[in-house]
Amino acid sequence: MFKKVFLKTRLRILRDALLYLKDSLLSFSVFNKYSARRLINYYGGNSGHFIDRKKGNLGYGFIHYGFIRNLKPKRILCIGSGFGFVPSILALACKDNDFGKVDFVDAGYEDNHPKSWGGKAFWKKKDPERHFGALGLNKCIDTYIMTSQDFTDKYKNRDYGYIYIDGDHSYKGVKNDFELFWPRLKKGGLMVFHDVKVKNWGKLKNFGVWKFWQELKLDSKITFPFPKESGLGILQK
Repeated sequence: MFKKVFLKTRLRILRDALLYLKDSLLSFSVFNKYSARRLINYYGGNSGHFIDRKKGNLGYGFIHYGFIRNLKPKRILCIGSGFGFVPSILALACKDNDFGKVDFVDAGYEDNHPKSWGGKAFWKKKDPERHFGALGLNKCIDTYIMTSQDFTDKYKNRDYGYIYIDGDHSYKGVKNDFELFWPRLKKGGLMVFHDVKVKNWGKLKNFGVWKFWQELKLDSKITFPFPKESGLGILQK
């Protein structure tokens, strides 16, 4: 009798431990270290986002997530991403809000294209629906493989509560994105720029985001200068 009770107790403890492990690994939360590692590994977060894979630190990802959770915008626009790190963070915040949708726009240029800025034509080789669906985020994000200009020409009536710019890093390119999308940003909404401190990155030269950011004369401008190799710039309309 004692052995039966002891065995049942051990089995219950084992079952509870396995359920906890399942919840830790399969349920998704930016505050769960194992979930954060999965997101970083799968969606290609890198040092430019101030992350720490080992500690499950999402770096700038926490900033984006916190903004979306608090602002609760109906529509979010994300311009550019190598493998989907920031779009996935934005989509996760919408999922946790049970509200909102991300429009993710990327031209999908090959690495040798002058406007690729490190892109590998990933979005032309992968199915975005399946890619974001791997961690259950596909219902909160739509992907558009096209240029910023083509997107604005095709979808003329969309406005946004949050816009993230990380596409063409040339001065002309980032200025064009600002001019295209600032009018689409709702009053009180945020426009966020990545790489506002970068002038060169390895083989990539002539970054222009930093110059454009310096020229912007808006009282709402906030700069996160860390890490020194990238930086994040935030504007409120």
